[in-house]
Amino acid sequence: MMELTFLGSGGGRFMTITQKRGTGGFILKDDVKIHVDPGPGALVKSWEHNEDPRELDALVVSHCHIDHYNDCGVLIDAMTNGVTKKKGALIGSKSVIDGIGFHLQSKNYSEGYLKRIEALKSGDSAKVGNVKIIATPTIHSDPTTIGFKFITSEGNISYISDTQYFPDLSKWHKDARILIICVTRPSHNRVPYHLNTTDAIKLAQNIHPELIVMTHIGMKMHMDGADTERKEIEDKTNIKTIIAKEGEKLLIDALSITTSL
Repeated sequence: MMELTFLGSGGGRFMTITQKRGTGGFILKDDVKIHVDPGPGALVKSWEHNEDPRELDALVVSHCHIDHYNDCGVLIDAMTNGVTKKKGALIGSKSVIDGIGFHLQSKNYSEGYLKRIEALKSGDSAKVGNVKIIATPTIHSDPTTIGFKFITSEGNISYISDTQYFPDLSKWHKDARILIICVTRPSHNRVPYHLNTTDAIKLAQNIHPELIVMTHIGMKMHMDGADTERKEIEDKTNIKTIIAKEGEKLLIDALSITTSL
């Protein structure tokens, strides 16, 4: 059995600064423990929900915008047990690895204590334990942004990070049992380089996952009623759709996907 633990469902600058929805990303546990897109609050929320960050094996980061990347440095400290053990991997977009944010200021520091640092572009892959990670394309204001497809012991988990919709996007996420989508805006509204509810419906209809998880909900979506948008996706796709509730775990085995708080 594998687990996904969500540390919030928020995204965008106004949600980030108000924390009306958490922005801590999510944790994937198979034979390894991987924290994906550790935005502001990732460290604190990990402890609040009994996820010891010293147990991490890797950080996987889609791009170097603050709501996806902010807690990366402190989680490296945690993963390396206060920088006393050479341990773990940092895997992410070129902007994450090549010098934007904390890495620019402390490259030697992080290289000295991380076992592995890998920059991925679309189509590249990496492995952490038995989990294969495939980088998927996006169209975003950070041109190096990538999404991820995780090949795990219990099937494929796809994470569509910040991107505008484009026709080939769904092809990269075919065969996903769980589709985690950054749905920033409601169906009647749009912001450049991000997905809205209408886009999420088109993607889900092409990919046909067992479960859709909405995350990266922006302030406009939050204020207009995110659950209304969730219901629209579910009704139009006939696929169970949930919002990434803080502290919620998905327990996944070959036959079922169940939730636990």
